[in-house]
Amino acid sequence: MKKITFLILVLVVCACKKEDSNTAIPAPPPMQSLPATNFIYSSKSLEKHIKFNSELSQYELVQLENPQSFSITELNFPVKENEFEYNKSKDFKFYTPFNFEKDKIEYKVITYHSYGENDTKVLNVQLNSYSDGKPIDALLLDCRFVFETEYYREFSIKEDGTILIKKVTINGLNYDDDGNIIGTKAVKDTTTENLNYKLNSTGSFTKI
Repeated sequence: MKKITFLILVLVVCACKKEDSNTAIPAPPPMQSLPATNFIYSSKSLEKHIKFNSELSQYELVQLENPQSFSITELNFPVKENEFEYNKSKDFKFYTPFNFEKDKIEYKVITYHSYGENDTKVLNVQLNSYSDGKPIDALLLDCRFVFETEYYREFSIKEDGTILIKKVTINGLNYDDDGNIIGTKAVKDTTTENLNYKLNSTGSFTKI
């Protein structure tokens, strides 16, 4: 009887060891790389709302709700980094996909179309600041179009109030001395320009 009991215990122990050896050890969760400074919003935040129309060679806004018309004040309000002067138009409405508050100043990220060369549509992303509902400042975060050259921007708004803007120009055409298009380049020329802005305590956007 003792031998039988001993044999049973041996079998149980062996079975447990075999089960343990076949049981997969769960892998540790992957390491998550955290940015040095967290972002409030960036270009990636708007990716799902921007679609390129290859037939018309222009960018469209999609999956956005509550379009609003610009007021006279908003149409005439100056916008920083609007060097092409593709200004807002009453023909296009705007959307407000994001808003946030910092130091008791309200900020809105708005997106809208404006007219570009030959009345083609230009897509814009703009950051506005307000105090008690009154506009303080405006900064063009992104401007996208495809004419003879392709132009777009990438941006990020950090929690510390820093705004990073990268302007990208892509030229794939060759011109003669008179400025006429004579062909395309085997390798497109790409130029970039980086800008830094800062949200100050008054809601103004200061270039740094």
